[in-house]
Amino acid sequence: MAFPTTVYLSYGMEKVETSEQKQKLGTRAETPDGRVFYYAKNSSSAITPAGKIVDGVAAVAAQDMDLAATAAHSTGDTTISIEVPTTDLTKDQYKDGYLICNDGPGQGEVYRIKSHPAHDASADNTVIITIDEPDGIRTALTTASLFGLAANPYTDVKIIDGDGTMTTGPLGVNPIPVTASYYFWLQTSGISSVLSGAAVAVVGDAIGVSQASGESGAFDLWDASSEEDTRPIGHAMNIPSVDTDNQIVMLAIRN
Repeated sequence: MAFPTTVYLSYGMEKVETSEQKQKLGTRAETPDGRVFYYAKNSSSAITPAGKIVDGVAAVAAQDMDLAATAAHSTGDTTISIEVPTTDLTKDQYKDGYLICNDGPGQGEVYRIKSHPAHDASADNTVIITIDEPDGIRTALTTASLFGLAANPYTDVKIIDGDGTMTTGPLGVNPIPVTASYYFWLQTSGISSVLSGAAVAVVGDAIGVSQASGESGAFDLWDASSEEDTRPIGHAMNIPSVDTDNQIVMLAIRN
C-alpha cells in the first residue's frame, strides 16, 4: 500500500487523539484552509495545554553513527545487516525511522526502516534491518559501509526545553492537550495558537523557541544576534502577545 502524500482533514479532525496508531508516523495532513499537520506519537508525559512547541526523541549515542555493515549487500537488497555491539534494541524500536549511511560505500544515502527484530547485544552483535523501499538499496555496500539509526522525528515528542538540551529542534505545536503516549496531529504550518514567553511579540515579529528559564514550550522574539543556535518558527499576527497567554501566529516550521 502506497504511503499517502497528504491526508485531507475536515475541520475538527485535527483535534482528534487516539490510543491506537491510525497512520504512519510522519504522515502529512492538511485542513481546507491550508494548515499543515504531521502525525505524531506523544511521549509518556502529557502535553498540556494546547499551543506548546515540541521536539522529538534524543538520538542514542551508541547507535547514531559508525555501525558497520556485517556483510556485503548488492544493489536492490531490501535488508541490511549492521553491527550494534553495545546496546539492546526493542522490536521495531526504529520502525518508520531512518538508516543513514555516514561513511564508506553508500555514504550520504538514507533509507526508511520498515522493521527489525529485538536485539540482545550480549548475545549477538548483528541486527537485520528491513528497509521500507521496494527497489532496495541504491549503492552496493561493503563491510566498510557505516550507518546510524535515527528514530522517526515524530515519535515520543515532548515539550521543548529551550534553555536545556533540545533533542531534534522544534517540530511543531500541539493543537489540543495531548494524553501521554497517544497519537495526534502536530501542527507545523499556518494559523496557529502558540504559548508566549515574557519577551512578548508585536505584529510581524519573527518568533523562535524561548531559551529563557521556566519557559519550556513557549516562543520568544527571534533575533539573529542572540538566537544563533535556533531558527525562526513563524511570525506574530494581529495583536500583541501577553506573557503566559497564547498568541495568534503564522507558523512556518514545515510545509
